[in-house]
Parts: sequence; C-alpha cells; structure tokens
Amino acid sequence: MRYIKLNKLVRFLFSPNSENKDIARREFIVNILLVGSLFLSSIAVTNASLSILRTTSSEWGTYLWVYLGLWIIFLIFFVGYLLSRAGKANWGAYILVAIYLLGAFYTGYAWGADAPQSLLTYALIIVMSGILISSRFAFFITGTISLLLIVLVYFQRSGSIIVDESWKKELPSSTDPILFSATLFIIAIVSWLFNREMEKALNRARLSEAAVKKQRDQLEILVERRTQELQIAQTEKIAQLSRFAQFGRIASGLFHDLANPINLVSLNLDRLNRQNKTMDKQKISDAKILLQRAITGTQRLESFVGAARKQMQSQEVLQVFSLNKEITQVDDVLEYKAKKFHIRVLVKLQKNIKTFGNPIKFNQLITNLLLNAIDAYEGIERKEKTIEVRVQKIKDTVKLQVQDWGIGIRQGDKPKIFDPLFTTKAPDKGMGMGLYICKAIVEKDFKGSCTLESKEGEGTTVTITFPLRRV
Repeated sequence: MRYIKLNKLVRFLFSPNSENKDIARREFIVNILLVGSLFLSSIAVTNASLSILRTTSSEWGTYLWVYLGLWIIFLIFFVGYLLSRAGKANWGAYILVAIYLLGAFYTGYAWGADAPQSLLTYALIIVMSGILISSRFAFFITGTISLLLIVLVYFQRSGSIIVDESWKKELPSSTDPILFSATLFIIAIVSWLFNREMEKALNRARLSEAAVKKQRDQLEILVERRTQELQIAQTEKIAQLSRFAQFGRIASGLFHDLANPINLVSLNLDRLNRQNKTMDKQKISDAKILLQRAITGTQRLESFVGAARKQMQSQEVLQVFSLNKEITQVDDVLEYKAKKFHIRVLVKLQKNIKTFGNPIKFNQLITNLLLNAIDAYEGIERKEKTIEVRVQKIKDTVKLQVQDWGIGIRQGDKPKIFDPLFTTKAPDKGMGMGLYICKAIVEKDFKGSCTLESKEGEGTTVTITFPLRRV
C-alpha cells in the first residue's frame, strides 16, 4: 500500500506531460532537478531562519538579506517547477541554469575565481545545459562562463574587486567535502538520468527496428497469401455469378412452361364452372366454392410467376405497398437465423404505412440491414442480444432505424463503410456490397438518405429517411 502511494506521489511530481518522447525525457529530468533544488533551498531557508533566531538584534541586518535572498531563490525554483508542469520545461531548464550560474558567479566574485565550489558548479551548469536544453546552448554557456572567469580574474588581479581569500590560509572545514561531494553527486545524477532515458529510447528504437524488420520479412509472404485469397474469392464469386446468369437464361423458358399448364387448368376450371347449371343445388354450391378457390389459387400462381418473370427481366415493379408488411415478412424469414444466435428482434411499427415504390427493393433493403445487425453479434457472448427495428411516420416522411448493440465499427472504417467491396467481415462472410446496395436503393429508388452511427464495442444504428410517395 505504501509503495502504491509512493509511486503515485512520484508520478505526480515527476511524470512528464509531453507526448513527444524526446521532450518528455528532458521534462522528466528537469522536474527531478527542480524538485531537488526546491528541497535544498527549503533546507537553506530553514537554516537561515534558525540562524536569525540565534543571533542578536544587531546582527539581523546581515542575516535578513541572506534570508530574503534564499526565499527569492526558493520562489524562483517553484515558479520554474510550475512552468515545467504546465508544459514549458524549457523555461524550467533556463531557470535552473540561471540560478546555478548566478550562485557560481557570486561564489567566484566573493572568494575568488579559483574557488573549488564555483568551478564545480560551472561544470554542473555545462552538463545541465547540454542535457536539458541543447548541445549548442552548452557551447554558448561554456563561452559565457569562460568570459566571466577571465573578467573576474582580471578585476581581482587589478584590485578592482576585493576577494576574501582567507579560506586559502585555513584548513578545509568539515562542510567543504560535503559540499563538493554533493555537487559531484548532482552531476552524476544528471548524467545517470540522461543515460537512463537514452537507454530507454534506444531500446524502443531497437524494438521498433525489430518489428519493422519482421514485417518486412513477412510482407512478401503476406501479400502473396492475400493475393491468392482474393483470386480464390473472385473465382468463386465469378462462378456464382455465372450460375446466376445461366439460371437467368433458362428461367424465362421455365416460367413459360410452368405458366402454360396453369393457364390450361384455369381455363378448364372456368369452363366447368359455367357448365354446372344442371347439377343439384347443394352440389352446385359446393362445386362453386371449390372451383372458385381453385381459380383464385391459380390466379395467384400466375401473378407470382409474372412477378418472378419481371424480376428476371430486370423490370421495375412499382406499386403501392405496405412497409409494415414487408418488414414483418423479412422478420419472419430471418427469424430462424436470429434465434440460432440467440438474438431477439423487436419490431416497433406505427399504424400501417404505405408508399408507392418497388417493394422488392425495399424487401432487399430491410434484409441487408437485419443481416448486418445479426452479424454484428458474431463472437459476442452476452445473455441478451437485441435488434430494434423502428419505423416512424413524420408528416410526409418515413424514418426507419435498425439498431444493434453488437461489436460496432472502428472509427477509421466509418468513412469507407458505404464503399463497394469494403467489408469488416471475414472473406467468407460477405463481399462488402450490403451497405453499398442499401444506400443505393434508398437514394436511387426512394429518393432518401442513409446515415450510420457507430461506436466500437457499443453497437451501430442505421437511420434511413425518405419521403412518402403517392400514385
């Protein structure tokens, strides 16, 4: 539990916000250095506060300026940290370099340009500049430091700047090695953090290179395999279309042969109906009922054959038809398939809505939409699987919706979903023509529009609107 809390705290303090890997690496190091600098400056502020409390009122003036200076440094580091967390890590890096450079320059100014701590801090500044900002800036800061050293040495040798060199005549204090070691340790930490992040970047690059190499090696095999699959699929579809074409060529003769005996039966039954006047009244009544049923049945057969012949001849069948009837018919036809996959189809219809158009095309439209909705549940293990078909009449417009809560469609596939031959299904599940045909039927035959809304993993809703037509 403590480890989890500590991990959350570390992420809160140091985790970078940038999505760019290179910038994020530098931002991470800047955050660590700024937090460390805040910690050290807070210790210095606390120590100065205690020193003020231990001194007499006559000495407060000297310590007060030191105290205020440390507070200002602490606040500057805090502002730099806030800027870094706000996505401006470069500003935080510049603040770090500026404050450390100011401290090193003041040390050299007060105790001599050759003060060890000043020189070590200059080395730290050069390392931080190269890692946190850029190598070009590191050269610039090196030149700046060199110029400052030359100027300091010149003025110190000429006596223009009075230097406190008493430290040279005294033995090193117990705090000197601690201060030197801390500076060297900070240099080591900065270098280690940089190398650590570089190793991560190199590992990512190696993994990416290996993945690209693997894909490149498998690309030729994959392309060849996919080409073979497409050739096989195309061959099968062409063979299927060939069989349909052959059936189309023989269908007209078949329907003609079928229509002739039906016509013959109809004519003979009609003739028998006219000749039954000499029969007994009860028998005549019974015979008339049976004959009328036979005539009606044969007439329906003739109409079915005629409609089928028109379809095979690609003729338009335009008539007033019931949307409710066609939807119910498709629901009945697909009932077995839906139950096979444990899917419940809910059909919500208003009063009987009729329009003028091609009922066969409308039937095909509903069939494709319901089949797609059923296929959307493939591979989904769920207790309740539902498809809703909703039809509304809004003034002179029909709004038809088919909604499922299946697998949904990926965001990248939506712009292509109505394109011909585009499918998200396996090659043996569909040719990618269903939604293309639906859109074409709606726009061409019913002068309407077809839209689709879908979220991956949540389901799909197809909305169709078209105007009602009168004869």
